Amino acid sequence: FTCLSYMSCSVSKTTTSKTMDIYGAGVVQKPVIVDIDVKEAKVTGTATGSSNENLETVKQAAVSDALEKSNSDVLVEPKFKTQTSNGKTSAFVTGWPATYKNFRPIKSEDVELLQVGIAQKANVYQAPNAIKKRGSGLWVIIGIGVAVVVSLISNGGK
Repeated sequence: FTCLSYMSCSVSKTTTSKTMDIYGAGVVQKPVIVDIDVKEAKVTGTATGSSNENLETVKQAAVSDALEKSNSDVLVEPKFKTQTSNGKTSAFVTGWPATYKNFRPIKSEDVELLQVGIAQKANVYQAPNAIKKRGSGLWVIIGIGVAVVVSLISNGGK
């Protein structure tokens, strides 16, 4: 009696991360200033998911693809195109890859620069058939948090 066995190996990779909202009760965060080094050449990324998958999830996967290709930390001015057909949703993103450098504690001369950044607002136009962006409330919360920090710094923590 002879037994023949075939075995197959598969590799599964996962990534986990822990996050914490720095704006909340009991959390004290000293602001850190960082420079970003934006590359001059644009990068593109793509991702595909099922049509019932959240569009934002597919778009973020496209951003991850672009960042991985360019070995970057953040994608500046990302522009998305999405397409849904045959039960699949595809997202394509283009933007300027950038890396963070020169992390340093905030100084009093940085406060004016932060105040200018808070006052400026980019106008964003979307095509009439584009899907509305979600999560803009997060930027409002971040903006308020930065304004509070700037106010505390400029008033000497009083």
